[in-house]
Amino acid sequence: MVIRKLEKTDLGERVAWMNNPQVFRTMHFTPPISLENTIDWFERNRSIHTRCDMAFEDENGHLVAMGGLTNIDYTTRKAEFYIFVNPSRQKEGIGTMSTKMLCKYGFEILKLHKIYLFTNNSNVGARKTYEKVGFKLEGIHRDEMIDKEKYDDRLYYGLLAGEFDHSDLKLELKGANRILLENYKLHDIDFLIVRDDLYPQFGGG
Repeated sequence: MVIRKLEKTDLGERVAWMNNPQVFRTMHFTPPISLENTIDWFERNRSIHTRCDMAFEDENGHLVAMGGLTNIDYTTRKAEFYIFVNPSRQKEGIGTMSTKMLCKYGFEILKLHKIYLFTNNSNVGARKTYEKVGFKLEGIHRDEMIDKEKYDDRLYYGLLAGEFDHSDLKLELKGANRILLENYKLHDIDFLIVRDDLYPQFGGG
């Protein structure tokens, strides 16, 4: 699996997924989601450095998940996590792998200290995934949501950089591995060349 920045060409599939009950039932938005509004959202947010929206591809180049880190606070070095998987590709382990990769990106590339998320109490599959990756339940917002005409608790999970142990996981950044991960030396000075769309905390790079 590879991770890359969300692109405008992904938005048609994003809208289709977000309008699928398998996705919107557990996410904090209300359908219908329109392509026009999603394009507006994309254009407004693409240059904002307090969020990064990503896409995940399988080994065949098929789009299998989308996610991101939002509300990035570079002072406390924390961000809010979200992920959703192609409704036709659920229960294949894609959610677990994409969650691991996005967390690795957050901790290793953005140098975050904490990643947190919200999910519904009834979203048992997602909770198992987050706990498998290392997230810990930190709080419960009682009767915060309504799902199928029943109140549901909203759960707050957190993961600290020191708790995330996936050193064996290779971070595959599509089309950017070499320029992102190689150091260069010039006149005994070490340089790391970065892209500011993937390293937003640096500004121009």
